[in-house]
Amino acid sequence: MQMSLKRLTSTIGVMLLTLGYVQTADTAAPGVTLPDTPDGTVVVVAEQLADHHPEIVWAALPESYRADINEITATFAEKMDPEVYDHAFALVIRAIEVLDDRKDVILASETFRSSGADADEIRNGLSNTQAYIKTLKASDIATLEGLGNVDWKQFLATTGAQMLEHAASIETEDGGKPLDDLETLNVETLDVTGDRATLRISSEDHEPEEVEMARVEGRWIPAEVADEWPQNIEEARQGLAELTPEKMAAQKTQIMMFFGMADGLIEQIASLQTPEEFDAAIGPMLAPFMGAASVGMMGDDEELEETEDD
Repeated sequence: MQMSLKRLTSTIGVMLLTLGYVQTADTAAPGVTLPDTPDGTVVVVAEQLADHHPEIVWAALPESYRADINEITATFAEKMDPEVYDHAFALVIRAIEVLDDRKDVILASETFRSSGADADEIRNGLSNTQAYIKTLKASDIATLEGLGNVDWKQFLATTGAQMLEHAASIETEDGGKPLDDLETLNVETLDVTGDRATLRISSEDHEPEEVEMARVEGRWIPAEVADEWPQNIEEARQGLAELTPEKMAAQKTQIMMFFGMADGLIEQIASLQTPEEFDAAIGPMLAPFMGAASVGMMGDDEELEETEDD
């Protein structure tokens, strides 16, 4: 099932926060102009995302939001310990690689079968995640030094585009694609009052839904993003203010010890050849957590479908 239109619009808003941000340009690509109307903005953003150009999200950001993101990124790169960041990033990458490589062994184990989780869903999820991981592994943000010097415009145009292209290739249960709605989007303005607007958005596969937009510094963005931005940025600044060299040094020993144990567990999983070996070596450690993990991964049917589409 495809994601709802309201969720699709919200996802575009979330992309403004999480996919990446260009540093200087006011246009997303040569020949692309962002309209000064709420409906026109949504249409252009949708068209560009459908064409695998996530760099369009930068054009939709107010100038002060860009400054906020650049500030947060630079401060984080300056305060974070390089060894901790680089090891954490590499650990996540390696974990996904091993879980994907050993998934047939794990999913055939008694430990997994007793969890009640859906093997096909997890198999597909791991394969898709592995594709994203390969892209991120080769990107600038794989190291703290790279993050501190990242060209976000280039990041979006390359890494972001590759990830979006893969997301667009995933087939849903009904044979559709997650981004199909973007290509048949119909946007109608119901009301514009000052810096607020209400849109009606529909597509071939969905009934119309109303979406609220807000104008900030001449840019029309999802109202939810505009309303939550100041608090989110303030919380990020407060968190970074607490990340002092003294605290980082005090916590680093424990963090690196945890990384060492995690590395050992991951490599142990990588060496397993049969489901029986997994049950004997890893099962006793993971059994108490498998049920909870499966609930978290599965959720209800609607939440699962929306997560796959995202």
